[in-house]
Amino acid sequence: MNVRTRRCLMPIALAFVVIACGSNAPSGTSRPSGAAPSAADSAAVPSAPTSPRPSTTSPTIATVARLEAAVAANPNDEASQRDLGYALLQRVRETADPTLYAPAEAAFDAALRLAPDDDLVLVGIGGLQLGKHQFAAALVTGRKAVALSPNLDTALAVVVDALVELGRYSEADDAASAMLGAGTDLTTLTRVSYLAELHGKLDIALKAMHQASLSPGIAPENVAFTEALLGNLLVYTGDPTAAAVAYKRALVLVPAHAPSLAGEGRLAVGAGRLDDATALFQRAADILPLPEYVIALGDAETAAGQTDAATRNFKLARAEIQIFQATGVIVDVDLALFEADHGDPAAALGFAETGYKATPTVRAADALAWALHRLGRDTEAKQRSDEALRLGSRDPLFRYHAGAIAAAVGDVKDARTDLELALATDPGFSATGAAEARRILASLP
Repeated sequence: MNVRTRRCLMPIALAFVVIACGSNAPSGTSRPSGAAPSAADSAAVPSAPTSPRPSTTSPTIATVARLEAAVAANPNDEASQRDLGYALLQRVRETADPTLYAPAEAAFDAALRLAPDDDLVLVGIGGLQLGKHQFAAALVTGRKAVALSPNLDTALAVVVDALVELGRYSEADDAASAMLGAGTDLTTLTRVSYLAELHGKLDIALKAMHQASLSPGIAPENVAFTEALLGNLLVYTGDPTAAAVAYKRALVLVPAHAPSLAGEGRLAVGAGRLDDATALFQRAADILPLPEYVIALGDAETAAGQTDAATRNFKLARAEIQIFQATGVIVDVDLALFEADHGDPAAALGFAETGYKATPTVRAADALAWALHRLGRDTEAKQRSDEALRLGSRDPLFRYHAGAIAAAVGDVKDARTDLELALATDPGFSATGAAEARRILASLP
């Protein structure tokens, strides 16, 4: 899984960093300050495969209840239908419950029938499509919203996210430039940061995320999420001490902030504190049952010799991913990576090929490379691994995979370069992956 959490089953993944809408505002009184959650922020699954573990303290609960009552009283209240869609997407973000996509979609569809030219309805639909990894559809929807409101940052954001997740990076860069022309707010800066990160320009990514973290007037949860992303970038740029401070700032704002707890968990892995890492990943998974947290927990348990516990958590992660699949989220690339590491490499290859055909991104190329490597097809894997690095990414998972594949084909120079870069960028990127990277490095002539 993508440890950066820009896109996951969810980044996992990282679509990515679409800051949640201001759904707590009274119906019809304000325009959302950011797009709806994307694949990186919202797609997640309950830790118990049959039901979510909801947050019971969020003010969004009252907002959803109020808007549901308004819609029940007047189904033709377009603003309430629209705002209900946004509030439900915020609950996806808070609870990791993908079953909320269906009622959110119903609310947006009702709003769209009532007001076909409401740009914010289209933004909400686009955000939902991103969350379900329906990137081609999201691009169409985002462009419709932009046609209605060329300078609406959230509409432009849907377009940028969709282009990135379709692997159309040059177009995404152009669309992000258009966003910059419209303003430099949180929505824009997070995308500028991510695109710079994809290209390996971590100094630019860090500067943009620093600016984003200072954006005024945003909800505490969104500030905390931005601080978590800032912390991740600080790790990548060689400052784990500052990263720890960023995670702590986030946890002061939102004490049960799972992305920041997971960030602390990766710091603990990098420092060799596996017991601490296990506890932190467990807390993150208990709060927000994302497969990536459960997998990170299983990897830490594996590295600590707790194989029975790890096996249970990998089974749980598989069940969680399958719940996403059952609720209509497209999970091929995520399943490819999971199967390659924890299941059937042949199945991994099938998922990777399907995912790559639909979205030929650097992440899909990396998943395809890793599946081929696990099957011993290392010459083909090297070609795909090179493709995954074509933008210059320093993603430690990409670099670890590239280094392992280079070692398998006898390319000692590239193997050493990529493995050392993976460990230098984030020694806690994966408890098992980092250990294997060190083992391969020690074996090189």
